[in-house]
Amino acid sequence: MTIRGSLVSGVALGGVLALVPATTAAATEPRQIQEVLDQLNRDDTVKGTEGSKSYRVLFDAYLKLTQPPFEISPQFNHNSIHPGMPDWTAVSDWAESNPGMAEAILACKDRNIIGLPYGAEEVDETYRKAELFCAVVPGELRFEFTYLYAVDLIAAYATAEMYRLFELKQATAALDLAVAFNWVSRQLCDRQFLDEKLYSIQLLVDVLANLRDAMYTYLDSITVEQFRSLAWYDLPALRPDRNRLHIPEGDRVVSEALLVEVFDERSHHPDPDKFASAFASIQSADAPLTRFGAARRWRMIALVHDSLEASQDRLALIYDDWWRRWRVQEFDTILQTDTEFERTNPVRYAAVIYSMQDIQDAFSVRNQLITAVNGTAVAAGLCAYKLTYGNYPDDKEKVYGQFIRKLISDVDPYDQEFGRLRYRLLTRDDSVNTAFGRVSIDKGQCLLYSRGQNHADDRAREHRADGAVGDLVLWPPMKALEREQGLRD
Repeated sequence: MTIRGSLVSGVALGGVLALVPATTAAATEPRQIQEVLDQLNRDDTVKGTEGSKSYRVLFDAYLKLTQPPFEISPQFNHNSIHPGMPDWTAVSDWAESNPGMAEAILACKDRNIIGLPYGAEEVDETYRKAELFCAVVPGELRFEFTYLYAVDLIAAYATAEMYRLFELKQATAALDLAVAFNWVSRQLCDRQFLDEKLYSIQLLVDVLANLRDAMYTYLDSITVEQFRSLAWYDLPALRPDRNRLHIPEGDRVVSEALLVEVFDERSHHPDPDKFASAFASIQSADAPLTRFGAARRWRMIALVHDSLEASQDRLALIYDDWWRRWRVQEFDTILQTDTEFERTNPVRYAAVIYSMQDIQDAFSVRNQLITAVNGTAVAAGLCAYKLTYGNYPDDKEKVYGQFIRKLISDVDPYDQEFGRLRYRLLTRDDSVNTAFGRVSIDKGQCLLYSRGQNHADDRAREHRADGAVGDLVLWPPMKALEREQGLRD
């Protein structure tokens, strides 16, 4: 089987996922690689009891999963599957014919971590043959997360089966599966590497969008108590907050090992040949013809670069700074200052800069996840209110206490002024401009939205799924309206 990475979850993972780009230095010693693996596998997200881990349950079911009607691709995945799609019957039949996968996802609801160890030799041979592992590239401090292709396929299955069950008016079974797969996705968000975390957070954001789509489409099939359970228990349990969603640490472990590799083991000064071999290929990865000049430059940098000890201290300082920023409130003044990564001298600590990834993207996608979790919970509360009273409330606070937990759910990480998601009941027809076109919204509907990345209240006049432009509309789900109004497949 060829190596395949994630294709569809919002992160351009492509084929091979690498923490540190490939080097052409002498192969990393097996002892060093094993030390890295040992450190990674001692982490709480891996070392739990077998009964606390989900990966065996999921992968055993995945190995029995029949081939879907189409290969997983940008055209066929958890973001494109829905009952109105072409060939829905074939997709629905595929989902129905694989009940074991649904049973496996449901079984993971009672487990705490994915628990997949790092290193191909750490998993069963059956999994190795199916590329269900996080492997170290032979002789290099570089990882391939090939198991993410399986996650893409499982996500496609979970989406198809959720919609199939809703179509059969089996709302309880559909919601049980959706809640369980939300939890599986949340477990993946605690993986140790930045690329894994970016992939998994985007996956959870996507499946929450699908849940809101289903809540809107099948609103009359879902009971008030089911909506209340979603809003009060199931969604808050995902806990995407700073205390429970951990900063990626795997990249730091690899960076520390790579630094040791490129310094002289006796003097702890930079080794010019190792610097040239290791970092020239990184710098010239996108332009191979520049490699000769890059190698010469790295030999010169080695002459003025700080020592191993100083480099290790700088790496620790960068991660300590990120860790502090990860734990503070969304608008703490520390977030307005330059990071230690940005302050690092690009010559004296060039090896540090080139051996690691800037994890600032993790801060951004975490806010997207917080918004998606909270927005879905509040939307469920609004649905419960509508089913109870026949209309949406004129004030969002009317759902507090009865249908949602205010302090936990109604939080907008992009709103420094009030800290709450924006809401308005439409007293006349309105519209929202989306990436697919202008969507009409009828009088009597409500708008629940986040301020988005510009931190401004644009009254939901414009929406983007990541909040990069205008606001981030959470209810009604723009995906459902775009399909209803013929703007997307």
